[in-house]
Amino acid sequence: MNKNTNIAILGAGASGLLSSILLSQKGFHVTIFEKNNKVGKKLLATGNGRCNVTNYNISLKNFYSNSNISLIEKNITNFSYEDCKTLFNKLGIEFKVVASGRAYPLSLTSSSIVDILEYEALKSGVKIELNHEITDIKYQSKKFTLNKNLHFDKLIIATGSIAMPKLGSSESGYQFAKQFRHKLIKPVASLVQLVCNNKHLEVVSGVKIEAMIDNQRGDFLFTKYGVSGSLILDLSRKISKQLQTQKTVKMSVDTMPDFSFDTLVNMLTKRLENLQDKELNLWLDGIMNKKLAKYIMLNSNIPSHIKYAKFLSQKEIINIVKTIKNLQFTITDTKGFETCEVCAGGVELTQINLETMESKNQKDLYFIGEVLDVDGDCGGYNLHWAWSSAHTLAMNMQSKTK
Repeated sequence: MNKNTNIAILGAGASGLLSSILLSQKGFHVTIFEKNNKVGKKLLATGNGRCNVTNYNISLKNFYSNSNISLIEKNITNFSYEDCKTLFNKLGIEFKVVASGRAYPLSLTSSSIVDILEYEALKSGVKIELNHEITDIKYQSKKFTLNKNLHFDKLIIATGSIAMPKLGSSESGYQFAKQFRHKLIKPVASLVQLVCNNKHLEVVSGVKIEAMIDNQRGDFLFTKYGVSGSLILDLSRKISKQLQTQKTVKMSVDTMPDFSFDTLVNMLTKRLENLQDKELNLWLDGIMNKKLAKYIMLNSNIPSHIKYAKFLSQKEIINIVKTIKNLQFTITDTKGFETCEVCAGGVELTQINLETMESKNQKDLYFIGEVLDVDGDCGGYNLHWAWSSAHTLAMNMQSKTK
């Protein structure tokens, strides 16, 4: 039924590779065009080289869009964590799930995922054209013509976003979308480190703690330029959006979320009684990292002449606790597209039939993966969107000759 239908896929990333396998298994003739010299370059870098494939706790609340996010609810529910696990098990990948729910290949190497996907694609008959960038698309006589001489019945845009250009990403998918009258939500960096103008950051650079911001808890990393860690990455989407209209964004961090304000005041008061001869930095050593202790002191407005704990007043202890529980940062920028893991923004969802991933503006044109205006939390959610959108497309693709 599908033997006369030729499909072109632009991009050999997560969504492009998986969709090529599933479509080829259904009998379609599939060709992937990849501008890089290898497939899955960004996949190889995900999860710090371990490839966070998905998450055990897949839920709509972990995904975001400038459109109504409930539009993708069926895509997520029809390709659950268990569905993802079953599919990858069939391909030969076993999962290792850690306490946070993040799922990795049992090998803990991203190359396992890339190698299996490439192998299965080629085994299924997919043609993979590397070092082959598509720069021109025309639609005429019910066919897509790529670079003036390549003709296909259907075209799938799986080019990803402009995140991490060093791995070969580009804005080509956005440009092709606009060519076919699609509205583009301007992308901003998401899952990205934040730049601060705070003084003395060099003192605490490299320290990693568990912190809380706006009732959200996670890993928090101090750096010379600002802040990072999973907690910051998850909040970066919102802050990136705010920075579009504001010069700076204020952020308050609870560096000891396991202790209430009053508990900490009592704890430090007791330490004052028992450890009064300690130098200030050493006085906090034992309840927090010594670098962080020094940074807390530098930000607590303690008079410079006070060198020892015994000279602290109750008011100054309260100031220290205020700093611990409400450490202030002024965000001036993000580290941008160069280092962000994904983008927030892309092709607007309302112009896509999300039951098939086909464009509502152009018959036989499809969009999947990160090129769309969908992004997720840190922890495997963005890759799950790539898999689920590819699965939706492949399971609902109809033959040209049907």
